[in-house]
Amino acid sequence: MKKRKKDNFASCLLEVGNIVTSLTFSILYALVFLVIYSPYSETSWFGVAKSDSFLLTTTFVVVSILILILSRTFMYFMSKEMVKMTYLKYSLWLLSEIILIGVFHSVLSMVYVKITSYTVSYIVTKSILITLLALGVPYVVAAMWLTIKAMHNTLLVTDTKNIASDGEAIAPNIDIINISDNKGVLKLSVKLDNLYFIKAEDNYTIVYYTKNGLLNRYMIRCKIQTIEDTFSNTPLMRCHRTYIVNTQKIKVLRHESDGFYMDFDFEGIEPIPVSKTYTASVIKRFSGENMQNKKNDDNI
Repeated sequence: MKKRKKDNFASCLLEVGNIVTSLTFSILYALVFLVIYSPYSETSWFGVAKSDSFLLTTTFVVVSILILILSRTFMYFMSKEMVKMTYLKYSLWLLSEIILIGVFHSVLSMVYVKITSYTVSYIVTKSILITLLALGVPYVVAAMWLTIKAMHNTLLVTDTKNIASDGEAIAPNIDIINISDNKGVLKLSVKLDNLYFIKAEDNYTIVYYTKNGLLNRYMIRCKIQTIEDTFSNTPLMRCHRTYIVNTQKIKVLRHESDGFYMDFDFEGIEPIPVSKTYTASVIKRFSGENMQNKKNDDNI
């Protein structure tokens, strides 16, 4: 039986900053679209110039924006805790937003505007189609732009003779992390001081490191378990089934109601969760490092 190919979902679409960017662009596009479209529609009441439609329009816009914000917030936490997001699930989720807002628009049209010239099915269908044009287009554009942007920032090496690096000169006595793919071919050479964390994603691992002061991503086809075993005696430490972190880059280890989280010393990196499986070893590691740092300070 032929093995089904996995859906390698672009996780960049679920990053907080990208969600905000996507929503902002989609909302602005939809507002402009509706303002331009409304004068040419026999069933549209959208507008702010007429006093009788101002309040209804404001209500529709505010509620629709709240629906989108709540939906994306719920999506974000669901993808982090329970649901493995795929392109199909992501598309269906966005389609559900469009249908919900379209139905809400049709309800307002029938209850408050009381358009009697058309059937209920016609008004509902047209509302959903117009919402699809208003939100569907920016959804697609935003998703494509964010994905292309993430791919541009991800260094994919096709020529195995060339080794990617953080681009800095290597001075003596500097720890270097060399990461190879599943075939043992060296793919990435990066200073330990520039490495922040490594994330597992399907059959790949993504290395997050800084280059010229900016956070970069490098995708390698290898198992995160292999990286964990290779660098077991270094500051690199497994804290989650998905993550390996550079403990030297952790600014704060904090305990929340749902578990421990690690905050980095680099602005823009989201906190990394510590799963229950690794909690004890993480606490032991950080407690040991703090004791060692205290001894070093006392000896100075």
